[in-house]
Amino acid sequence: MISEDAETGRQPARWDALVIHPDDDVAVALRDLAAGRTVNVRDGGIVHRLTLCEPIPLGHKLARRVVSIGESIRKYGECIGVATADIPPGAHVHIHNMASRRARRSP
Repeated sequence: MISEDAETGRQPARWDALVIHPDDDVAVALRDLAAGRTVNVRDGGIVHRLTLCEPIPLGHKLARRVVSIGESIRKYGECIGVATADIPPGAHVHIHNMASRRARRSP
């Protein structure tokens, strides 16, 4: 789960991922991030810490919270897809666990 750095009570000077909209379920990796690493995720003016359960490539999405199978996934404050598997916090969110709604055409 994401939590503020309680050890120092200060905000980290550098962040590794960015939340685009406050309602987003995902953050975007600002560099390649290794599995097992605890990263700083900027959400507005606050930086939270989150431990990754798998590697996240530069520009890809990582889950900020538990997303259950069938739940909508938000990025840009909009639904971009639906979870096709349970997704834990710190997991890579991509085509292996999400069905996109953005690239679909209307019949």
